[in-house]
Amino acid sequence: MMTSFAKYWNRRSTGGALLFATATIFVAAAVSREPTAAAAAERTLASDDDPASWGGPPTFRRLSEDQYKRSIAQIFGADIVVPGRFEPPVREDGLLAIGSARVIVTPAGLEQYAIRAHEISAQIVEGKRRNDDLKCAPAAPGTFDDACASQFLGKYGRLLFRRPLTRPELAAVMTLSRSAAKASGSFAKGVESGLASLLLSPSFVFRLETTEPDPLHKTAQRLDSYSLATRISFLLWDAPPDAELLNAASSGALRDPAGLQRQVDRLIASPHFEQGVRAFFSDMLAYDQFGGLSKDASLFPIFNPRLRDDAQEQSLRTIVDHLLVQQGDYRDLFTTKKTFLSRSLGALYGVKVDSRAFNGWMPYTFPADDPHSGLLTLAGFSMLDASHEGRSSPTIRGKTVRENLLCQPVPPPPANVNFDLVQNVNDPVLKTARARLTAHQDNPVCAGCHRMMDPVGLSLENFTPVGGYRTQENGVTIDASGTFEGKSYKNVTEFTHLLHDSPTVTSCVVQRAYEYGVGRKVATSEEGWLETANQGFAKDGYRFPALMRLIATSPEFERVSAARLAPPLKVASTK
Repeated sequence: MMTSFAKYWNRRSTGGALLFATATIFVAAAVSREPTAAAAAERTLASDDDPASWGGPPTFRRLSEDQYKRSIAQIFGADIVVPGRFEPPVREDGLLAIGSARVIVTPAGLEQYAIRAHEISAQIVEGKRRNDDLKCAPAAPGTFDDACASQFLGKYGRLLFRRPLTRPELAAVMTLSRSAAKASGSFAKGVESGLASLLLSPSFVFRLETTEPDPLHKTAQRLDSYSLATRISFLLWDAPPDAELLNAASSGALRDPAGLQRQVDRLIASPHFEQGVRAFFSDMLAYDQFGGLSKDASLFPIFNPRLRDDAQEQSLRTIVDHLLVQQGDYRDLFTTKKTFLSRSLGALYGVKVDSRAFNGWMPYTFPADDPHSGLLTLAGFSMLDASHEGRSSPTIRGKTVRENLLCQPVPPPPANVNFDLVQNVNDPVLKTARARLTAHQDNPVCAGCHRMMDPVGLSLENFTPVGGYRTQENGVTIDASGTFEGKSYKNVTEFTHLLHDSPTVTSCVVQRAYEYGVGRKVATSEEGWLETANQGFAKDGYRFPALMRLIATSPEFERVSAARLAPPLKVASTK
């Protein structure tokens, strides 16, 4: 594969040799990561009293498609076209943010990165963008201006790598640029090849965290300032650190509690914080499943791609408005009557939507006696029931609530379980999902897990696979009653209020937000801090921005354990 890649790149660039070497490093870095590194580090933990046992290992995460595109837009401008296909993400331990530390780059994926790097760099250096980005030029045509190239590549290398280039890195990219300029007779082509090599580097495509000794604890380590800035920025913006945050890392301001607080407050106050909140909840609630989602058109003719996309957007708009605009209590997301409707959703809910609504969306509050109450009763939740295009699955819905909202993993079913009884919606005797699942639980192998999932899912049986509301199944009235955490309920409204009051709901979002930020499961040594964070979340009225501020400014967010100390960076001068 690497030979074919080298031949390919030599056809596309005059700098094939160094880019081939870069790609070789790329593959080696991606493939050599041990999947069990985090687990191995966890086994080395001592006690909570030993600073060396604090935290978990530094992470190595591939940028998601959205993060890659957002990086390019933030650094070079929103008009840059990002071509090619991205390899699918991996969900692990409930989050794509954790799975991103487990993915590798396939040969086909590497080729896509190479195409992307070349085409993006061409857009930046050539054509109308050239005077905006490459503001200097050699004194004479056909010559190479070291100062100009070093300034350009150093500036953008710092933003792409989320840290300054080291001396060897700058020297290597300068050598490539000179060689490409000489071969092509064009200074611009040389710089273009150098920029492409930065875009292809693992230091851009992956978030590579490095560590340093913690001066406050002799045996402990922490992230270096640039890795901390990157963690904070992706936690709050789902984007790389901007120039101001990088400057704060460079000056040491992030090591001063007041300076760290100022930067975190600035990021939370920015409009970009909304995209960070959207990214987190899209990951936590597994909204990546909306891609390609389909339903049986003969059973649900109202369903189409527009309705699917609007259902996802409705949930995200509800979350953003409640948590950020209204500064609401996180728990109220599960009982709120306030949401937003588009025309397609209006048809689904039976509500007339004003065609003059802002940007196609209208604020709407469901009546007090309406069964819609909170996120679980919106169409987006019902649609992600992926058991069958034409049938709901209380088991899958219950599993989703348990795993995504309560952080309670459910084991997979045994391989030899027969689901025919559950799936037979035409059973003349067992006409409802409740009846079929009750009969299915007669199998002792299945009973344990189903008792955990089914009652929760059955409380949502009034909602069809596309989010419509029904009162009967096969002519039989749907029974949505049950018990949750030892308390009984009669219907979905009572259930969502029990969910609202459950301490498991708030502790789960604290855990997920922290794991999302650090890119791994919570370490054993961090469980005590999580309890403290839960108390802080409650003290702040369960305000989500306050939770994110608490995480981003906590010493735990930068602590690492069982990590090999990275050598200090020898930063190159670009003056």
